[in-house]
Amino acid sequence: MKVRKRNHMIVDYKEETIAGAIRKAMSETLAGVDEPLSYKLASEVTGILTQKGLEIVTVDEIQNLVEDLLMQHRRDAAKEYIIYRYERDKGRKKDAIEGAGREDSSDLPKLRDEFITKYKHLPNPMGPLGSFVYYRTYSRWLPGDLRREYWWETVRRAVEYNCGIVPGTSRREAEELFDNVYNMRQFLSGRTLWSGGTEASLRYPLSNFNCAGMVIDDFASFDELFYLLMVGAGVGVRVTLEDVTRLPSIRGGIQVIHRSYEPVAKDDRNDMTTLDFTKKRSVAEIIVGDSKEGWQDSLNYFFKLHYAKRYRDIDTIYINYNNVRPKGERLKVFGGTASGHESLKTMFIKIKSVFNRGGNEEYRLKPIDCLDIANIIGENVVSGGVRRTAEMVLIDPFDQEAINAKSSLYRRNEEGSWVIDPEISHRQISNNSIFYKSKPSRDELRNMLLAMRKSGEPGFVNCEAASKRRENFNTVNPCGEILLDSKGVCNLTTVNVMGFVREDGTMDTDGLLRAMWLSARAAVRMTCLELELERWDAIQKRDRLLGCSVTGWQDAMNAVKYGVPEQTRLLRTLREAIHAAGTGYAKELGINTPLLMTTVKPEGTLSQLPGVSSGVHFSHSPYYIRRVRISADDPLAKVAVMLDWPICPEVNQTWENAVTYVVEFPVKAPSGRTKSDVSAIEQLEIYKMFMSSYVDHNCSITVHVRDHEWDLVEEWLWNNWDDCIALSFLPYDDSFYELLPYEAISAEEYERRISAMKPFVPSLLKQFESGDDNRELDDDCAAGNCPVR
Repeated sequence: MKVRKRNHMIVDYKEETIAGAIRKAMSETLAGVDEPLSYKLASEVTGILTQKGLEIVTVDEIQNLVEDLLMQHRRDAAKEYIIYRYERDKGRKKDAIEGAGREDSSDLPKLRDEFITKYKHLPNPMGPLGSFVYYRTYSRWLPGDLRREYWWETVRRAVEYNCGIVPGTSRREAEELFDNVYNMRQFLSGRTLWSGGTEASLRYPLSNFNCAGMVIDDFASFDELFYLLMVGAGVGVRVTLEDVTRLPSIRGGIQVIHRSYEPVAKDDRNDMTTLDFTKKRSVAEIIVGDSKEGWQDSLNYFFKLHYAKRYRDIDTIYINYNNVRPKGERLKVFGGTASGHESLKTMFIKIKSVFNRGGNEEYRLKPIDCLDIANIIGENVVSGGVRRTAEMVLIDPFDQEAINAKSSLYRRNEEGSWVIDPEISHRQISNNSIFYKSKPSRDELRNMLLAMRKSGEPGFVNCEAASKRRENFNTVNPCGEILLDSKGVCNLTTVNVMGFVREDGTMDTDGLLRAMWLSARAAVRMTCLELELERWDAIQKRDRLLGCSVTGWQDAMNAVKYGVPEQTRLLRTLREAIHAAGTGYAKELGINTPLLMTTVKPEGTLSQLPGVSSGVHFSHSPYYIRRVRISADDPLAKVAVMLDWPICPEVNQTWENAVTYVVEFPVKAPSGRTKSDVSAIEQLEIYKMFMSSYVDHNCSITVHVRDHEWDLVEEWLWNNWDDCIALSFLPYDDSFYELLPYEAISAEEYERRISAMKPFVPSLLKQFESGDDNRELDDDCAAGNCPVR
């Protein structure tokens, strides 16, 4: 049986949802919740509807039955239920009158205008760096106003969306959440800040999820990877030998011909991909549709034509790109501009070159082949600078081909300069990590650290340690902090601990615990979305993973002067608060208790809004330059030039050919210890403290190691292997790199730069933009940032 919602969407009928609504009405009465009765009444509703033999029922039909049954058994709850329905109906009618012409948002609760008004004219709570990062990363174009959103509008959109996922979220909770997010004391996920409440989030619910992971053990996983990257998720991909041997063999000797591109008129384009066999039995033509689903299906057909037995007579494949919109055309749903058909064509050419490694014979893909295909798909999504993508590929410890995948990424050209090899340029898309099912030998551990010292890769994931935290652990997200089963996702929320330090240097513990409560509930609501990929939706509803993170930790500990004992006690208290809120809310909603709830993510981008230390990391130094990258043709970059901010072309680019600008911001850290005051071993002990006292998943950390500390790190890692899931290591002295994200400066240099820096003025953007030209460009995970919003 299915349910037709008021926005005309058809969803699965769920008795648990009805029981949850009944309990919600009961919770508003003096008599309280009678849980057994709620399930009994929900079952009676199901029985009545089943007897009617209806395949599709409406929300009103269900609610009428609930009212009748409550009147018979709990008149007090019936009264609350009727009032709730009345208020919701009245609100919908008001929205229909006031919101004509806006996209359908009838299911999203509204924060009261009188509540919002007091925030509209407050001074911008962000400094120059925070404002710049916000407008670059999260502010959406408003076509009706011909401008980008202001911060209060972004927060309102995201909070109304989040609180509207589950019916019955109280006004008080929504307003508390808004106030905390507006004042940057806590955050919804970066993905929700960007897409929440938009048409994209309604049509593509997976666009809300930062983190996803999969095992490549069938070809359908590749086109799911393609889809997830297109909607903005970061994906961890496992390609061990055991995994890829499950893939069917690829048939060799198939010719692929790419039709010349003759774009179809906009009104005549087909969204969906079709497979045409009208020529002759041995020839197939893939006619690519102009949509995410169309692109995904084209890849699916391409694979099937190479492996499926029913297509064994096919020896020629044509690919027709005429329905694909031209490069540069605006994308209305997700924002930005289209990358055109060339990137898609390049993807097919490169995947075919992987298949051709077997010649004309049947060929079983190896892990290095699957790594390449995953990276090629990601490269297509990135092409044109319109999208960013994040991948981590997990590989076997004995797979030298995969371990050395990037060793020949660069080569010398005729002039003697190092240039990227275009044949394997896609391999730069992913961070690669070794998937250890057992403890490596001491020599293996030493060699792994030596490789990480040189290039930061490959990293490692300790499967044994992760499996102690969840038995069905199979993969991680690209930054390694979320423990996933294959086809699992997680939406991450954050509390800025520094936001709860009072001016007198004491901790507002009550406010902090309330924020953790709000954070957990916001995360639980995200698990209630109906995901558009069926296999992924089933895993999501089973696991209900939360990713409640913290940031600004070290700044806060500096301010309140907590030592290790005090920090440990606070972390345990915060974890207990998250678990109590997550477990209680799940019970209230009648859904599975979240399997894992707490984590620490890199926090590199969101932490720049309030200007606090990211995640568990210390601030770089007392005074430093923070460099932010942006597309050279972004209107924000033009405003930065107009304001005469310090700007450089990207490394190996000039002012004449620059595609990317690097903007420099002076930053003063709160007083206290910074990165230079902390040894590598102390950083590792901080990781261990978080893992034992707060984290359910994994704690993301990049340990900076001085030259004389590498042997000590090896010894510590050897002795503490069983307590480590995944960590990153970088040399402390990285001064040989140009235009690093962070660079220490003197107090005098800071004062000179800050006094010369003009304030950011959002209205200047109007001089350079007339529509949504969003381009995603961010720093790498290794710098403490995930390129996914």
